[in-house]
Amino acid sequence: CKALPNFFETLLACESSNLPSVFQITPAAGLVSILKRRVSLEGANSSVPAAPKPVSKRKVRFREPDEGLDHDEVGGDSWLLLLLLCLATVVISVGGTALYCTFGDAQSSVCTDFSHNMDFYIGQVQRGMDEVKHWLSPSS
Repeated sequence: CKALPNFFETLLACESSNLPSVFQITPAAGLVSILKRRVSLEGANSSVPAAPKPVSKRKVRFREPDEGLDHDEVGGDSWLLLLLLCLATVVISVGGTALYCTFGDAQSSVCTDFSHNMDFYIGQVQRGMDEVKHWLSPSS
């Protein structure tokens, strides 16, 4: 960038020297552009633009929803499906980890964490069952 007598000329010269050059390349023969549609091969070579296509009008019909179908009634049992899907996910996850630890690398960190967690949760379930048995057993 060289200094010119005027500040704005210097600025313009510096900015224009840093701009990239743009070249227009004509497409190779036989290649079809996916960006432009051509009416025919003759239309591609002529300088006369093709006539615009007539705009087609589309008819849209709306209808009122059925009154007999209530959305609350349709999704009434969706909570049960959600619960079953959650339980299935837990069973598959725990079962898959148990199978991996049984037949795979039992000394891995995943398996040691899994065994510690299972010991904790099974202990909690056993304590809960003991509490239920205590409340349901006849007092002497």
